[in-house]
Amino acid sequence: MNSIRKPLLLGLLAFSNSFLFSQTRELPVLFISSMSALHLRSPEPISYVDLPLGSIKGDLPLKNLLRIRLTKDSSTAGRTNELGVLTVTGERFLAQYRLIRAAPLQQNFPSEIEILPTQMVPLFPSDQSFSTAQIKQKCLDLLSAKIKKPQHHSSTLGLSFEINQIKSAGDLVFLDLSLNNSTQVSFDIHQISFTISDKKISRAANFQQFALEPRFILFSTVRLAKRLRNIYVLPKAIFASSKQLLIGVSEKQPSSREISLALDYGDLLSADSF
Repeated sequence: MNSIRKPLLLGLLAFSNSFLFSQTRELPVLFISSMSALHLRSPEPISYVDLPLGSIKGDLPLKNLLRIRLTKDSSTAGRTNELGVLTVTGERFLAQYRLIRAAPLQQNFPSEIEILPTQMVPLFPSDQSFSTAQIKQKCLDLLSAKIKKPQHHSSTLGLSFEINQIKSAGDLVFLDLSLNNSTQVSFDIHQISFTISDKKISRAANFQQFALEPRFILFSTVRLAKRLRNIYVLPKAIFASSKQLLIGVSEKQPSSREISLALDYGDLLSADSF
């Protein structure tokens, strides 16, 4: 693993240490078995890895795949305990995990893990930060813009869902959304959700999805009579091309109408800044 440690930069090490000790949230836990290697998939090329000393060895068989396994001496210890902290960085993120050796009778942990956006910390934090008042003003600026043609569109059961604009500012993504109801029955909104999920489901056991919580919503809306337009502000997230951002709108029970629209990562990357 010495070849992985060579690119170590003092600045990155200082950043890693400050992150580890300054964060109050607990690090995610990975269990590693003596029966097989543990593979971590990254959405972008891995540029640096730091392993716990003495207990773990590893390599990079692919530019975005880290393979680690217990050393022989460590794997024969025969008990469950903490091995230390694993640090992985890509081109734009840093992720850290607590590594725990699985007990001999607990060998059914997954051998393949995806590094999720919720586990990432920006490697180069944006120097732009916005107050709530500034974010609201940017939303109002977007709302005042005239839309000739939506960038994305979906329709079903008399409902249509449009993405008018996608903009970025600092570490935020602004989504300008419109909902239209051509039926005579109003649509009582239960939830508007933002979920990053796999585009294709090969096996249920490998399917992964997680929610993105908006940082800011311009208007609080609960009912769609005919038409509404709103701005949702999301944190920027890094995810693989095999995933998509799924925006879903569901109706309150007992009705079951719903509509959704999917965005590729490229749609967010190509967002104009403002």
